[in-house]
Amino acid sequence: MTTRLESQAVVDRLRELGDRDSDCTVFGAKAHRFELNPTLELSKVEEFETQYGVALPADYRLFITEIGNGGAGPYYGLFPFGYHDAMRGLCKWNEDWPLVGDLSAEFPHDSAWNLPDEFWKQMPDPPLGTPPEVEDKMLGDWNQQLEQRYWNPEIMKGAIPIAHLGCALRQWLVINGPQSGFVWEDRRADYGGIFPLQSDSGQQVSFSDWYLTWLHEAAES
Repeated sequence: MTTRLESQAVVDRLRELGDRDSDCTVFGAKAHRFELNPTLELSKVEEFETQYGVALPADYRLFITEIGNGGAGPYYGLFPFGYHDAMRGLCKWNEDWPLVGDLSAEFPHDSAWNLPDEFWKQMPDPPLGTPPEVEDKMLGDWNQQLEQRYWNPEIMKGAIPIAHLGCALRQWLVINGPQSGFVWEDRRADYGGIFPLQSDSGQQVSFSDWYLTWLHEAAES
């Protein structure tokens, strides 16, 4: 499934949603109020593409340069290009912590990914009465393993975060490699791994599909 973005149609639909849902009852709407940010200069996108040797997916490129550079969108809204969520609000990629991997490298996955069961069996479960210093050491060692093997930015190299669902759950757009143009869900915060979004018919979801499906569902809610 690949649907086409039409700039004016998106803007008109958002205006209709904002007028109809002034109380922002649609999930996440209070964060963006159905409003888009100003568009991004095409030259900024071209500089990025030259720097990393990639071409942004055409529909996403069109959106941020001709419709809006973030704002109204699925869940809590579309991130502005170059930003993701942080404890204090939006921050630039990797400003607060390393989240985004090497964008000049190909995205390494073509199907759902998680660490094996053997890894998760190592998760510490300190018994009652464990001395605090011992428990702290166990949890510290475990968190270090998670940082190295589960939150390593290279797991998501070749992809950029585009939205968050709350509670550190995110969705990413692949921009490099065979999966370029498709949206993936990141549920590592719940130990759920990552997986490609799929439509009801089982097809992978492009950026256009992702955004326009949200517009349709918001209008129907």
